Amino acid sequence: MLLFATVSYADNAQIVIKQKSGSETVLELSTHPVITFSGEDMVVTTDLTTFSIPLDFIDYYVVSDGTTAIEQLTAEPQFSDGRITFNGLAAGTPVYVYSVDGRLVTKMTADQTSRAVVSLQDLPKGVYIVSAGNNKMKVMNK
Repeated sequence: MLLFATVSYADNAQIVIKQKSGSETVLELSTHPVITFSGEDMVVTTDLTTFSIPLDFIDYYVVSDGTTAIEQLTAEPQFSDGRITFNGLAAGTPVYVYSVDGRLVTKMTADQTSRAVVSLQDLPKGVYIVSAGNNKMKVMNK
């Protein structure tokens, strides 16, 4: 069983689970969500409820500060051919890829067109944490 825990975030911080169907589940951190994995499912337990989502249905999930200002640029990632593409990052924004044991395995910065492309193709298969500005996600390199 793998556990994902978060602490000490802003009052409006949340976990956003984006499914491949396009639907989105938003969990306020104030409800103390705990995400575990059981078999082929992600199991989410909060102060209010418990539910599970098959891992095959999940596109990605991120911890967000809940900011919804119009001025904020979003860097929603696009996944294709072993690459993660971020558009909308401020030029020079660092993008980090960590192994699950916390080692930095790749670092790059967004270019002048507000774009950063992370390649997982040369990395061993496994789970990685990707951090780009306010976007933080766990990805699996298959």
